Amino acid sequence: MKFQKLVMSVLLVAGTASALAVAPVSVNAATSKNAPVAVQNKTNFTKEGYIMRILNDKDASKIYVGKSNYKKLVKNITPSKKAKTISPKKVQKVKFRIEKVLNVKGRGAGAPVYLVASKDKKYSSWTTQSGLQYYYLNSKAMKNVKKPLMRIANRLNTSLKKANNKRDFNAAMKAAKKLHGNQRKFVLRFLKQLKKDGSMNVGGTNLLIFGLQ
Repeated sequence: MKFQKLVMSVLLVAGTASALAVAPVSVNAATSKNAPVAVQNKTNFTKEGYIMRILNDKDASKIYVGKSNYKKLVKNITPSKKAKTISPKKVQKVKFRIEKVLNVKGRGAGAPVYLVASKDKKYSSWTTQSGLQYYYLNSKAMKNVKKPLMRIANRLNTSLKKANNKRDFNAAMKAAKKLHGNQRKFVLRFLKQLKKDGSMNVGGTNLLIFGLQ
């Protein structure tokens, strides 16, 4: 017997990296390997906990209010047009966790897409990495880590093989070693991931640089 499963097809609106139009699509589970999208229900990002912020951006994806809307998003069902939403400006002090990841085969800029939710599930949204940011990135403690990373992100070539990028990466690493506790572990782990990737062009793998580019 063939089982059916609802997944989201994602269209990135031209010129707006984080604006999404989503619609449910029925995909045959038996042939899901050939499906245009793949939903990852269990992601390592979820284990990181509630450490993300939805950026206050005019092109931000819709942020839905209420547990009922969250449950619909979990099932890959788009809430009705009348569903209550809230401005990203009003959730800047709310911490979000990545619940699910939706990847698009042959994806363009902006994908994959992430389902994020607050701890009480009052707020939830499907958004891209350009619409998210490490919650503590703008804190005083992170200042000397963020500054050199921003310099790398703002260059056309973010390869760590380039002398100026390598210098800034080393500065960020040096500052990260002065952090404390779990934050120190988190930042160093993702800086090591960045070093392994070799540049910031590897999308969707590094929470520390979400929203920088």
